[in-house]
Amino acid sequence: MAYYEQRPPDGEPRYGCLDVLVITRAVFGLIMWPFVAMVGIFADVSVTVMLFAVHPALALIPIALTAAAIGAFARWDRRRGSGEP
Repeated sequence: MAYYEQRPPDGEPRYGCLDVLVITRAVFGLIMWPFVAMVGIFADVSVTVMLFAVHPALALIPIALTAAAIGAFARWDRRRGSGEP
């Protein structure tokens, strides 16, 4: 209780809810893209398994889309890393 009764000395900043919101937004900004990637991969695997259960030839559709996405990402990463426009 003694901590809450004391006041900070003059000139010392008082922290409030805005600081907590800024830190929370920064943390969520860092973890958003890995979370989106994990959800996308989970959805891709789920759809592939479901289509394998329906008919094995239908599973070639998400497999081809996954291969195309990995190829596009590899091309984008290669260009970004080499400094080419």
